[in-house]
Amino acid sequence: MKLIKQFAIIFSIYSVSDIFSRILKLPIPGNVIGMMLMFLLLLTGIIKENNIDEAGNILITNMSLLFVPGTLAIIDEYKYVKDEIVPFIIICLFMGVIIMITTGLSAQFLEKIFSKLRK
Repeated sequence: MKLIKQFAIIFSIYSVSDIFSRILKLPIPGNVIGMMLMFLLLLTGIIKENNIDEAGNILITNMSLLFVPGTLAIIDEYKYVKDEIVPFIIICLFMGVIIMITTGLSAQFLEKIFSKLRK
């Protein structure tokens, strides 16, 4: 029952943010708005971490399954992208490296800030 409640909280926030994005015709996707809303709710303490931790862990553990539909869509539309497959792969690899570097530097930067705040 606890897990159902946690998933209900997460999906409710996603649904509200998606509807909000569609009604206001925002250029930001509903899932991004939902992540910002979830962050603010956690930051303010309106939602406690233990109210969503188990469901969040399940979603993170199975995150790779969420990429299957996108991968299948690319395979299904391969005939349209086959002429541009080499640049596509190069861009994906390049952006993957850039994202890893940026994430690592951001984590190090935030760790320095939080370690100074703890002292």
